[in-house]
Amino acid sequence: MLNTAVRDDTAVPVRVKDPSIPTIPCTVPEASQLRRVLAGLRRWSPVDWDQVYDDLDVVLHGETEVSHHAAGRPGRGPLPEYEDADEMVERFRGALRQLVNRGLREDAQIQHLDIAVLIEQAHTLTAEALPGDSSPARGDLRRLAGIVLRLAERLEETGIVKGLVEC
Repeated sequence: MLNTAVRDDTAVPVRVKDPSIPTIPCTVPEASQLRRVLAGLRRWSPVDWDQVYDDLDVVLHGETEVSHHAAGRPGRGPLPEYEDADEMVERFRGALRQLVNRGLREDAQIQHLDIAVLIEQAHTLTAEALPGDSSPARGDLRRLAGIVLRLAERLEETGIVKGLVEC
């Protein structure tokens, strides 16, 4: 059934709403919710994956450049001090947020149990407040780095992300 509406002195046909088709009323979010989302968008910056992998090399492998596919340091001994540990933590957390969101968007946690475990570990680590001293604990930094590396590699293996892990 068609009706007409007048637009710019011209009759334009319009379709009458079909009562058998349900509609969902629009609900406008509260201003505080919109401000929170907008603030998050303003703070957002893309992940610099080259820098993340450089940080992974420093944290997981010490001073020498090694493949990103081998997690852990070749030798045991005291963990080094990191000059920019706070910045590394922020880069690792940003990378984890992006990897987790990508995995969840593709339902990776349903299809791959190991990815579900990594996503849960990532949620736990990113929700934890790091120690209150001037720099994060080296063990916390290494745990963040390990999760970033394993989740990136696993999502790459399953084809959910492409081009993150160097060959």
